[in-house]
Amino acid sequence: MENERRIQLHTLNTRAWAGEEVFPLKSQKLDSSIKRNTGFIRKLKKGFLKESTASLLKDLSELSLEKYMSEVIATVNEALTNVSNKNDEVVAAVEVVCALHQRFNERFTPQLFQLFLNNFANPEKEKETEKEELLRINRLKGKLYVLTELYLVGVFTSLEHIESKEALPFYLQKKIHRREPIIFSVLKEILNYRFKLGYTTTLATSFVKRYPFLFDTEDKALDECIYDESLKDSLKTLFKVFSDAVFSKVVDINKRMKKLSKEHQKCQIRTGKVRDEYIDERDILEPIFERFDAATKVFAEYFKLPLPDLGVEQDTGTEETSGSMITNQLPPPSERLWENDETKRFYENLPDIQEVVETANIESVNASTDQINSFFTEMETANSKADIDKLCLTYWSSGIDNKATRNRLLKFFIETKEWSKLNIYARFLATNHKYMPEITDEFVQYLDNGFRSQLHSNRLNLKNIMFYSEMMKFMLIPLFMVFHKIRSLIMNMQVPNNIEILTVFLEYSGKFLINNPETKPQMEKMVQLIRDKTKDRQLNINTKNALENIITLLYPPSVKSLNLKKKQYTPEQQFYRILIRSELSNIDSKHTIKLLRKAHWDDPAVYKTLLSLFTKPWKINYQNVPTLVKILNGLYMYHRNFIIKCIDQVLEDIERGLEINEYSENRHRIAQVRYLVEIYNMEMIKSDVLLEKIFQILKFGHPNNQPNPFNLNEMDLPDNYFRIQLITTILLNVRRFPATLNKNLNFLLAFFDYYIFTKDQPLPKETQFKVVDTFERLKSKSGFERSADLYESAMKLEKLVKANGKPIINKNLDTTKKVGESAMAERLLPTTDNIEDDDDDDDDENDDGTQLVDEDSEEENSFEDSNSEQSSSESGEDDSDEEESDSENESDSRVDTDEENDDFIDIDADRDRERRRMYDEFEKKLQGNEEVKVQDELERQFQQIMQESLEARKSEKVSTGKIPMIGNIPKAPLEKTVSSSSVDSRMSTESTSSGKPNKVAFTFLTKAGKKTQSRVLELPSNVKFVSNVLEEEEKLKNEREKIKKIVLQRSFD
Repeated sequence: MENERRIQLHTLNTRAWAGEEVFPLKSQKLDSSIKRNTGFIRKLKKGFLKESTASLLKDLSELSLEKYMSEVIATVNEALTNVSNKNDEVVAAVEVVCALHQRFNERFTPQLFQLFLNNFANPEKEKETEKEELLRINRLKGKLYVLTELYLVGVFTSLEHIESKEALPFYLQKKIHRREPIIFSVLKEILNYRFKLGYTTTLATSFVKRYPFLFDTEDKALDECIYDESLKDSLKTLFKVFSDAVFSKVVDINKRMKKLSKEHQKCQIRTGKVRDEYIDERDILEPIFERFDAATKVFAEYFKLPLPDLGVEQDTGTEETSGSMITNQLPPPSERLWENDETKRFYENLPDIQEVVETANIESVNASTDQINSFFTEMETANSKADIDKLCLTYWSSGIDNKATRNRLLKFFIETKEWSKLNIYARFLATNHKYMPEITDEFVQYLDNGFRSQLHSNRLNLKNIMFYSEMMKFMLIPLFMVFHKIRSLIMNMQVPNNIEILTVFLEYSGKFLINNPETKPQMEKMVQLIRDKTKDRQLNINTKNALENIITLLYPPSVKSLNLKKKQYTPEQQFYRILIRSELSNIDSKHTIKLLRKAHWDDPAVYKTLLSLFTKPWKINYQNVPTLVKILNGLYMYHRNFIIKCIDQVLEDIERGLEINEYSENRHRIAQVRYLVEIYNMEMIKSDVLLEKIFQILKFGHPNNQPNPFNLNEMDLPDNYFRIQLITTILLNVRRFPATLNKNLNFLLAFFDYYIFTKDQPLPKETQFKVVDTFERLKSKSGFERSADLYESAMKLEKLVKANGKPIINKNLDTTKKVGESAMAERLLPTTDNIEDDDDDDDDENDDGTQLVDEDSEEENSFEDSNSEQSSSESGEDDSDEEESDSENESDSRVDTDEENDDFIDIDADRDRERRRMYDEFEKKLQGNEEVKVQDELERQFQQIMQESLEARKSEKVSTGKIPMIGNIPKAPLEKTVSSSSVDSRMSTESTSSGKPNKVAFTFLTKAGKKTQSRVLELPSNVKFVSNVLEEEEKLKNEREKIKKIVLQRSFD
């Protein structure tokens, strides 16, 4: 509706509200006949059309309608409800309603206004389908236009005209006191309905497009028609909030769709199949995103807002080529998609057979059997692109296309043995894919099933792989199926023939996948997966070499890199390289030192070469490492700074090896530690430096520098035994034992013994042999005996710390403190003072190192670091077998302690027993539900067996004095072990000084028929059954003592 007409109607309607007679009547006496009055109502029911507007206005000026006012109001409301969003119908409705308002005024308008507002109430029940909801929104759009137009022309202006406020819809009743503009209240209600689905965004955008002047404070053309002064500000505020919500929602949905696409792509590559759940969810999100996206563009245009960043990926390939359209440069061969133009035309330029196919479908010629046989004979003899293109035309022009021929064609491709013709057969399928897609799809499915069957079986079908590759080059195979095969092959390298399948497949299609812009990003991920797989320690060296060859196949070295000149050395540099690297064992070391002294040490190139020669011991024969150190020692008095720099570099390289932890560098690291120990043997460094490096190797990367079997260290996994090899290499080659090393050797071996038990047992045979040789070699120096298990080694380590006079656990520590990890850590590692610094006299006498490393420098990762503060907590569950042996060793250690200090036997025993109890309770808390259920079930069955055994012996007469009371054994954890005090009380006459476990006498009963026989068995105290019995007796004894004390205390009181 034009603005001039709106102003005219607004003026008339305002006068009508004031009580003036503004509607022109044709005569003073109006027609009140039933026929004409009811006829007017029937016209209203047909709706407001442009063609019927004049007729309705004419009847309105001639008819009375006073008696039919209620029917007129109801009919007009119904007609307004059905008004579409077409402009002509909206204008017609406004004209008629304005005429009725001018004619009847308050007798008509308030009641119509009240009824019409109910049309904007949100439905209580949601529409079941999207189509129904869109239809509702479309009708609501027309009603909104009518309401806005009637507001602007002064008909529906305020709720004050409505007498019965209770009859208003609920969404308006609660807002009457706010005096909000009616347009604002209605829009706020309808725009909030099901906002997440975006249906109401079409309402908002259409309203903004139709009435932009309601948001522009500078446009005052219709200000006189606006009843509420705050309308523009209210609408601007409302649509600001709504647009912000729309922008935020479109960004969220866009992120969700991208994430969904990535997940679907990963799922496709992982499974090789299309997942319906991803497609269904995307189908739901796409129309919602489109609605919100369209709304953002409208709001950004009308409200001058920046569009939200949806991260739309640009076609980078197009941009790159657009900048270099005119150029004669060709990409290097390794980056070309096709080898040459002929190959490119073969795969990209397919013949157009559309006209032939359409003609064949119209004419429908019936071919004979001879023609079909002739066609397949020509297929077998075709050798070139021209031959196969001719056969494509022959297939359709000869009229041999039918279901039987297509099946025979599929069988022909499956059974063909001509490997050299697979590419032209793939071209035939690609050319005809548009016209018989079912054949292509079925054949692709056949190839995919054949390929998939090879992934997990010891089978190799080269024809299937080659045909699969050719079909992929014509883009007839979905890419997710291709990458699924590549990923499956890489992840299952242990399956026989998988490396061969991967090599063959990438040999035929790798260059296409890596150079095709569509497949390059995903293929680069596969290449990275291959590189990561080369570091897998479970793969043998042949498989790793094959993977390296695949990478070389995909990224062949350029001719330029192959033709690079080798590094040029001066004759002097070449001489010393050959002297050290090749002839070291053939020339006397003294003569070699003289030759090296004559070098031009001032020449930076020569100096750099010599530094490289003396800091890379892995580049010489391993047997020549001591000779190299001997030469290095001979140069010390002439080039002291050079020697210091070499040793510093070796120490740094050893630490760097711990940081990198690369499997391929293991040989280098062995040579480095051998080089270091030989430097130590030549008295070029003190034993403190060697000890520091040994402890650094053992502790590097562990939490708080403390090896712990219960805390996983990614740099030193339990199944990685290489650090043990490094330490054994050092200890087996140490030939100098000064006082400093001798004083700390016992603790070093105890700590090394404990570290070994933190690894998965048993050790590999080679490593085990080296460990045995190491401890046997140093046994005479330290008298150290290896432990049987982790717990015993920890106890020995604890005793060594106690022997130095430093407490491990605070005696005032609250017994309710959490045990487990912290208690274990406190036991295993000493305090700072446990490694004693030797006196200067001892150093001078026994450790005459040249002090090449500053003793006052910061000792990183030294033994003292691990003891400068309380250790972090350690926890874990030991196996029951380990616990049994732990009991034995624990008992032995405690017996020794008791012999030295009899006064503290009970205190130590109680403390250890309490410690064990708290540890066992903590272990029980760590057990999973399934493990607890299994243990409960085993205990229940055990109790049942014992009960049955007791009932069977009730009638027997057996001397009960010799039978232990085991019938009422309480449910105790299987890991419980006997304490030292209880072992002492039941100790047999056999001495335990030899290190064997204590024994306890039991009577063993057997029954054969009616005879019962018994014999005495002496069972070791570390058996679970025995320890449970003895521990139960100890508990009963303690309980009796407690009861006795309570009774005596009460009596005294």
